[in-house]
Amino acid sequence: MSYSRPDETWGHEPPEAARPAEGPAWGETYPEEPPPAAPSRKAAPRKAQARKASSRRPAPRRTPGADTGAYRAAGADGRDDHTLPPPTPHLLHRLPAIAVVIVVAAGLVLGAQMERPVYAAGIAVLQIAAVVLMTWVRRIEGAWITIAVASLLAVAADWVAVTWTPVSLLPVTVLLALAFGAAVAGQLVRRTHEGFTESLGFTMLLCVAVCGYACYIALSRLGSAPPAMYSAVVAAGTAVLAARAVDLVMPDPRINRQVTRGAFGIVIGTMCGTASAAYAGLVIEGPDPKHAAIGGLLVALIAVLSDLACGYMSASRRIDGAGTAPNPVVSAAGPLLAFAVTGPVVYLLSAYYMID
Repeated sequence: MSYSRPDETWGHEPPEAARPAEGPAWGETYPEEPPPAAPSRKAAPRKAQARKASSRRPAPRRTPGADTGAYRAAGADGRDDHTLPPPTPHLLHRLPAIAVVIVVAAGLVLGAQMERPVYAAGIAVLQIAAVVLMTWVRRIEGAWITIAVASLLAVAADWVAVTWTPVSLLPVTVLLALAFGAAVAGQLVRRTHEGFTESLGFTMLLCVAVCGYACYIALSRLGSAPPAMYSAVVAAGTAVLAARAVDLVMPDPRINRQVTRGAFGIVIGTMCGTASAAYAGLVIEGPDPKHAAIGGLLVALIAVLSDLACGYMSASRRIDGAGTAPNPVVSAAGPLLAFAVTGPVVYLLSAYYMID
């Protein structure tokens, strides 16, 4: 005999009562589960053979260079995993950055003493190299539009920087605005609009970069500005060179686990760039050492961060699963972008601040 309480759910009672948690109650019984079957004797030899085969099986083959300290590019199965922090590039792959810094810094300083058309031709080579390498590092949709617009803007900006009288950045700024409009129009005529925002933003970045190189041409035409430009270029070159050199010795700890750049290099490079600008103010007749040091700090910081931005662009492409450009290309593109972005800053500081 069992007691059943009155129905108080008004038709909302669950169809089946819950099974008791601690076995049967009130004498009710449930069917017992059958005991597990004993292992067959015939299966024992098979298991033994499987164990022997697994012990003889060779370990998974690792990709050469996959493990470097705490960073590795291969998972537990030995296959490449683009989501893991990449290993530090080989030493030979990091040397092109140092060579590019020395060549560009020396070219900007020594080329300013040549004829303006010759200087503009050398600047044009740097502009085209920056456009090609940066597009290679950050592969985007509609890259032909980016290369075409940036290259045409480079030629036009160099021409007005050499011929425009009086010397001013106004024509370069107007050309930059027209290039922005051309970039938007070029994106609209594409058959597919996939990656429209990213492609347009990257095109504008390269347009600013090529105009930054044209600022060196305009600055070289000012009578009292070249000495200040020399100290600013020395600051940018020393900062990037010191940062890259420190990375060769102390690549860890990284500024970011996905970016193969050391944190010590960024800090030491900025300090070295500031010190070199102050020393250049003492040696070069023209800029005041105090003004040169303050301007050098700003230029060095911008140059180092611009060089670092190239590493972030490469890391973002790798994380997206689109692969990466070769390490020498990424290494060489960073200094080219650094000198390009610092061009307008060097012009403003040299023309309006560092000159007494």
